[in-house]
Amino acid sequence: MSDIIIYGLGGLMFYQAYVTIRVVRHKSYTPEKKRHQLLIIWLVPFVGAAAALAGLATDKETPARPDKDVLPKKPDNRD
Repeated sequence: MSDIIIYGLGGLMFYQAYVTIRVVRHKSYTPEKKRHQLLIIWLVPFVGAAAALAGLATDKETPARPDKDVLPKKPDNRD
């Protein structure tokens, strides 16, 4: 029984750390917004991290990774 609790807490800590890293690396957030997100992540375990991760996913200004940048194709303007 105690192994399940230890693994569950370990998984929760890993998830919290993952979301923390994603928020810290997010470029369009101001430092103040990052601090607020981090407080939510760590003061409300799991639910706060899930809300922060959902906010990151819906952010329209999420920059693409430099190694994954792809130039959009220009439409052919053949009329």
